[in-house]
Amino acid sequence: MEKQQSPEELLLQAAFDGNIRLFKKMARRLDSGQGAAAAVAPAADRGSGNRALHLAAMEGKMDVCRYLVEELRLDVNQSNDRGETPLFLSAYFGRAEVARYLLAHGADPKLGGNTGSPLHAAAVKGQNEIVELLLSRGIDVDLPSPLGNPLHVAATHGQDATMKILLEHQADPNKVFNLDDTPLSMAIRPIPTASSKVKCVKLLIKAGADVNFIDSDGASYVMLAAHCSLAETVKCLLEAGANPNIPDGFGITPIEVAAFQGSKETVEMLFPVTSPIPTMPNWSVDGIISHVKTYGLKQDKHLCQKKRAELKLKAAEAFKRKEYMIAGELYTTALNLDPCSDDNATLLANRSLCMLRMGSGNMALKDASVCRMLRPDWPKAYYRQGAAFMCLKDYEKACDAFADGLKLNPNDVEIEKALREAFEAMKVSR
Repeated sequence: MEKQQSPEELLLQAAFDGNIRLFKKMARRLDSGQGAAAAVAPAADRGSGNRALHLAAMEGKMDVCRYLVEELRLDVNQSNDRGETPLFLSAYFGRAEVARYLLAHGADPKLGGNTGSPLHAAAVKGQNEIVELLLSRGIDVDLPSPLGNPLHVAATHGQDATMKILLEHQADPNKVFNLDDTPLSMAIRPIPTASSKVKCVKLLIKAGADVNFIDSDGASYVMLAAHCSLAETVKCLLEAGANPNIPDGFGITPIEVAAFQGSKETVEMLFPVTSPIPTMPNWSVDGIISHVKTYGLKQDKHLCQKKRAELKLKAAEAFKRKEYMIAGELYTTALNLDPCSDDNATLLANRSLCMLRMGSGNMALKDASVCRMLRPDWPKAYYRQGAAFMCLKDYEKACDAFADGLKLNPNDVEIEKALREAFEAMKVSR
């Protein structure tokens, strides 16, 4: 038997659906004599802290928005549990009419949540009409956020049309944040939702991106593209004048990394422009691949361990400062230095927590699941996995993960509490 919705839940559902008649009816029912505004203002969704105006804005329900703003005079810049304003949500979901209305009624385009401003939100999803709208209001095109500036965000998600607009408004194609990240490095890195981003790479090169930028580990863009087996991106970089002979901090060159990744196409592309490596007896495409396959990539183990320790310390300090994106990137760099290290489960658990703090449940779950595979006897791995499922509102799987962790350590008070909360959330959701 389904649980009957409370008046507050019906109010929020009406805002989400744009049912203005039901909304006003529930507002009257909740009114304890202090007025509809006092009754409506505190009502919030348990999962995210979204209030009525957030829900109406994300769904583009103009009648409810007008009633809340003009008649009840609710704060147009109110924030949910993630610090997101109604304008942020209207930008993310592409509700241009609502965004214009909110801006006309005092919405601050610079206010943002854990992931940035409304401009960042629009850039993530390629909501170009709203990007243009926000830029026309004078918002800084290079406005910073925990995920970088809007150009970083658009490059990360492969939104080339959005990048074109931002670059036309003088966005800096060489802006560095998070120690090493530039729009070009983010355009090169593939992600599941935008595996091919060559258009983004070409746009940035045309806009004046420095193709020979070197990060703090000594790695170049060519190295990054070789590591990701992106032959077409390597070609773009070489044609733009990128140097293929820049080794990383361990003396390893892009052609060796391409061979190690098994990308013969990339090795063939790099071979004519790469200086011969004296330690390779057979300097040919097949010879390089065979040598690397046989001997691997030679790294100074002591130097590798030292760098990992430094990165872990910097990541912990960044986390304390609530710079979760920076901390996550540092953990990623540490993991890449030694993919087979015994303590990678700890790094994955830490990076999973960073992703959780940024509200990225899918990425947190991926790290937590790998962590659990590496350390099936570690309760924290199950705790991290359960927390990721909670973020994704998959409460049943969260209960299973917490229960499995509690079996390993029945005295773990934190996991026991998390299991109770997950069980309660599952009951409410049903």
